[in-house]
Amino acid sequence: MKYKQKKELFKQLESIEDFRIHVGKIVYPLAEVLFMTLFGLLKGKTTFEELHDWMEFNRTNTLFLKLFQKEEIGVPSESTLHRILINVDNDKLETVFRGYFKAFTSSKQIAVDGKWLNGSDANGQYTQQKHKSILNFLDKEKKIVIGHRFIGDDKKSEIPSFQEELEKNELFCDEGQVFSFDALMTQSEILNKINSGKNFYIAKLKGNQKNLKVKAIETAAAFSGSTSFNEETGYKTEGNNQVARRVDVYQSPSCDRVMYDSNFDNIQSIIKVTKTTTNLTTGEVKQTTQWLIANFKQDAKAFSKMILQHWRVETYHYHLDMLTKEDDHIAYINPFSISILRSFSINLYQLFFNQYKAQKIKVNEVQTKKPLTMARVKRYCENSDQFMLDIFESSE
Repeated sequence: MKYKQKKELFKQLESIEDFRIHVGKIVYPLAEVLFMTLFGLLKGKTTFEELHDWMEFNRTNTLFLKLFQKEEIGVPSESTLHRILINVDNDKLETVFRGYFKAFTSSKQIAVDGKWLNGSDANGQYTQQKHKSILNFLDKEKKIVIGHRFIGDDKKSEIPSFQEELEKNELFCDEGQVFSFDALMTQSEILNKINSGKNFYIAKLKGNQKNLKVKAIETAAAFSGSTSFNEETGYKTEGNNQVARRVDVYQSPSCDRVMYDSNFDNIQSIIKVTKTTTNLTTGEVKQTTQWLIANFKQDAKAFSKMILQHWRVETYHYHLDMLTKEDDHIAYINPFSISILRSFSINLYQLFFNQYKAQKIKVNEVQTKKPLTMARVKRYCENSDQFMLDIFESSE
């Protein structure tokens, strides 16, 4: 049982075809390199140099010797490690990623959002390289990423990329899922595709849907009543601000459709979110309003919860930056394989945290004094090999 999950993952990694020509002469098998890289990331090693040094010191690690069925593990040089990781078949590695975490997700509420890979810009050595980004699909209930889509052009490429994923339907069940995304994705082709698949969406309206937004505001103004939900207490931000939200929902009492638009099918709800921010130091109060549409009906409290859950994808991006130092990692050429492995590590942290959230746990049989946080999960991995083994199996 101690090695069950690790053996299963290693077996899946072995299915990825090695890009190197002389396979029979390979000294550093691809699956071994990928597996040790993942464990190095779990231990807090974030750059190619740190990962290489960590591998050097773990040539005789019992876990790897038993798993790889070897008496000694060969470790590539730093430059070879870099070359191996930037030439991995990203699609095959992504298939392994999706397959591994599929068992741990409900996939009922999905947040979709893109993220620039800051280390891949064209301001460095490789000036011919375009800035890269990744489109992430997050299970909002489990707070883990269930898949990525690799983008190498500009932000507008997110739209056709999401459309293609909807067509493939590998990540998504047949019906009943709720998608949320930024206003860039509020496109008739995307929303109508989700609707025709008997799934649901909550879509933001901004300047790129100016006419639709104006129409939604005018329609809401024509209603004499709405359902509303106010947060009982606001929450504080790091900038010493108090934030509170009010959600108003406009729906037709006599039929499903609340607003007709020739381009968008089945708009059943118009949602207004009013955010009030109070600076507790100066007393200054700012208020902003956001408009959204949905192809289903819920009360204001339910919509409020679903809208706030969308920001979990931003929390995931925050964890990537803070726990794996993604923005500090320079990877000009093909940064996608290391990005998938980073998501692996964050997902494993998150699954363990989901299980023991706010609890005081034992590490190396010593009772900790503080409740668990994501940052502590990482620190405990850094300081305890046994804890790292346990966290990998805990997702079971």
